[in-house]
Amino acid sequence: MRFIPQTMLGRTLAVVVGGILLVQVMSGIFHYSEWRTFSENSERSKLIERMATYVQWMNQATPLQREFLLRSNRSKLRAWQTPDAVIKELDNWFGIEAFVRDRLGEALGDVDKKRIRVSELDPDQKIPENLIIRKHNLDKHKQHIFGNRPARPRILVAVQLDDGAWLNMILPYRGLPAPPVFPFVIPLLAFTLVVALAAVLMTMRANKPLTRMAKAAEQLGRDVNAPPMSEEGPREVREAAHAFNEMQTRLRRFVQDRTNMLAAISHDLRTPITRMKLRAEFVDDDEQREKMLSDLNEMETMIKATMAFARDDVAHEAVSSMDLAALVESLCEDRREMGGDVTYIGPDELPFEGRPMGLKRALDNLVSNALKFATTCTVTLSMGQGAVVLVVTDNGPGIPEEELEEVFRPFRRVEGSRNKETGGVGLGLAVVRSVCHAHGGTATLKNLPTGGLEATLVLPL
Repeated sequence: MRFIPQTMLGRTLAVVVGGILLVQVMSGIFHYSEWRTFSENSERSKLIERMATYVQWMNQATPLQREFLLRSNRSKLRAWQTPDAVIKELDNWFGIEAFVRDRLGEALGDVDKKRIRVSELDPDQKIPENLIIRKHNLDKHKQHIFGNRPARPRILVAVQLDDGAWLNMILPYRGLPAPPVFPFVIPLLAFTLVVALAAVLMTMRANKPLTRMAKAAEQLGRDVNAPPMSEEGPREVREAAHAFNEMQTRLRRFVQDRTNMLAAISHDLRTPITRMKLRAEFVDDDEQREKMLSDLNEMETMIKATMAFARDDVAHEAVSSMDLAALVESLCEDRREMGGDVTYIGPDELPFEGRPMGLKRALDNLVSNALKFATTCTVTLSMGQGAVVLVVTDNGPGIPEEELEEVFRPFRRVEGSRNKETGGVGLGLAVVRSVCHAHGGTATLKNLPTGGLEATLVLPL
């Protein structure tokens, strides 16, 4: 998917950081719920204590002092005194009213609970004008300190004093403090940052063996004699590296056995060919003698070419820094001095890491083939996306479409080239592709719409 990280490091960080954030968010929700419950209980207890204290003050005060207490009250607990009760007595109390009644009764001590009445405030309730409270707010439904639902009007509490008068108090709306954000957010960010940093370091360390294995696999594709991979890291990685090195050893042994076998065959064939040449010298018929010697020379040439291809000197050549533009331009110049119509198009300088002799051999094979079957040849060198692109074009007859891939096989020649002057032994293009593969690149052929053949070599930087 588009939003899924493509690297092991990115996916590990996504899992670790995502898990931490999820746990922290859930923990934050739980702690906020606990804080909210604690704050509500604390606010409720403070309000009950304030009402109880207010009732005790009013019981101990003289009429003049009571009037002063009521007028000087500027707290959110609005109160006034009436001779008669403004709330009817009920036989049974339920819900919030019962809760406030019971808690206030406990705070006042040995007080008959019938002297405490609780009810939702009636919007038409007469309230003294000296109370600092807006009349139009009384009928609005808000969440008060004893309610868990937002749509509740204010609560009116009436307590009968010792002299029979009633103290009426309107409870304030919810006034909880703002939740403590910083104590939650700062530890969350700090903890996430520390764990993310640790995850980055551990993942990078764990990914190093995988990166080395990827580089070793790429290097093995270019050179079977590349140094073996270091076997270190976790047990699974060590086992994978050991298996990779064993595979490389078997491949190297296979190539070496193939080379030794061909060398032995070549050695065994050279002796009888030499004897046959000596015997051919004693043939009296000059025409037959020349044909026999020509066939024997051709066999000897094929054996030498086969041995050169089997040895794969390119794979054993060391990689070095070179100026690829200078190498290509020099080869084109040599061909022009030999009478070939070769044109070079490309930069004057192009640094490259590769095997100079192998690249020169591959390019020489392409230019040689072009000049055999065409009158002109153009060599173009350019930079692509992370690779060097070498293109050789000619104005020859081209190759049948079904043969464009087959000609890269060893000893495979197009029908029109099967003659001793121009055909060779059919290893030229096989060498070209072998050199490209040794550099981790590709070699392809394509017929041009206007006539001629185009060979393209792509060599990664």
